[in-house]
Amino acid sequence: MIWEMHNHNYGSIRKNLIIAIILNAIIVVVEVIGGLLSNSLALISDALHNLGDLLALILSFTANYLSVKSANSRMSFGFLRTEIIVAFINSSILLLIGAYIIYEGIIRIGNPEPVAGGLIIIIASIGFAANAFSSYLLHKDSKHNLNVRSSYLHLFYDAVHSLVIVLVGVLIYFFNWMILDSISSLVIGIFIVKSAWNVVSEATNILNEGVPKEINPDDVEKAILQIENVKSVHHVHIWKLASNFIALSAHAVVEDCMISKGYLIISEIERVLLEKFGINHPTIQLEAEIKNEFDLN
Repeated sequence: MIWEMHNHNYGSIRKNLIIAIILNAIIVVVEVIGGLLSNSLALISDALHNLGDLLALILSFTANYLSVKSANSRMSFGFLRTEIIVAFINSSILLLIGAYIIYEGIIRIGNPEPVAGGLIIIIASIGFAANAFSSYLLHKDSKHNLNVRSSYLHLFYDAVHSLVIVLVGVLIYFFNWMILDSISSLVIGIFIVKSAWNVVSEATNILNEGVPKEINPDDVEKAILQIENVKSVHHVHIWKLASNFIALSAHAVVEDCMISKGYLIISEIERVLLEKFGINHPTIQLEAEIKNEFDLN
């Protein structure tokens, strides 16, 4: 069976990543200036988050470019795993940023400082609009590409962060509730850590060639055993090389038969694996069931 990857528009992904990179570079500059002028920890933390986003998007763009390069004699699978490596790096950076935001928020809750609510509203609204638009651009591709998903999460949660900061700015402006600046940073930091941890966990599982969480190996073996002429199956290994590349290797014991019939059995196994489990790169080794015709005793 010829392995077929899902036909995603990588050119469109790169275009959207470039737009998001430009928008995030602008947001970083604007929020750093606005945070310093307003003395807002929330804006400064959002600027730091966006700086992480900017790095993440640049890495994602690089990974997207490398992941579609053709395979060669030295890199037989091409650069597919670059996607996963970059997703791991991106989300690890996001974990560190989230932890730092939580740390700063805890410190400042005990000692709230005056901030300019009106300026916070203006700057955070700009940040929200830019991040919301950037996350919208990447949303569709984030469903089938772990690398893009990590960047999408960066942008989506930063959009949420900016929206919360807008609301905080309103409350500070009208009610002078300065402590909300620190509390909002603390809450958003927790959400950032949680979302990043999910991607880090999945990327780690893929890098360690673990069984994809959506696949039950027992169900795979049962499905293979239901195929006609398959007597048993062993040495089953299932892993992901990239988000849309699920591999399997297995030994299937079948009745002693002609090579042409064995090929038909393999084709049927591959069809079942693809349709039921999305396994699109199986390697099946057939073993003949040999029946002893002589009593060796």
